[in-house]
Amino acid sequence: ESVKTVLMSPENRILIKRMLIKCADISNPCRPIEQCIEWAGRISEEYFAQTDEEKRQGLPVVMPVFDRNTCSIPKSQISFIDYFITDMFDAWDAFADLPNLMQHLDSNFKYWKGLDERKLRSLRPPPE
Repeated sequence: ESVKTVLMSPENRILIKRMLIKCADISNPCRPIEQCIEWAGRISEEYFAQTDEEKRQGLPVVMPVFDRNTCSIPKSQISFIDYFITDMFDAWDAFADLPNLMQHLDSNFKYWKGLDERKLRSLRPPPE
């Protein structure tokens, strides 16, 4: 009933649509683990290339954490999840009940945390 009340206002519907677009844009940590790892790698490579180009041109480096020689991808993912994702998707879960999405988020956070605890900086652990 409260959802219907929220959706009755045109302003609320516009706000919800904008929020959904933002969530879709940054939802990688809520995907199944293999997709999450693949896209974390693609995003990291995009940021590494930007940092490389800024250095090459002598420009200020906008994201120094994405220096390919020093970056820890697990740390970057943990920070991203902590800073942007958890609260936003907790709110969506309370609004729309998204257990699968929240399970992926929890599993992915644990995956990145496990790599970080092993002091690994890569997308995957080394083959055993």
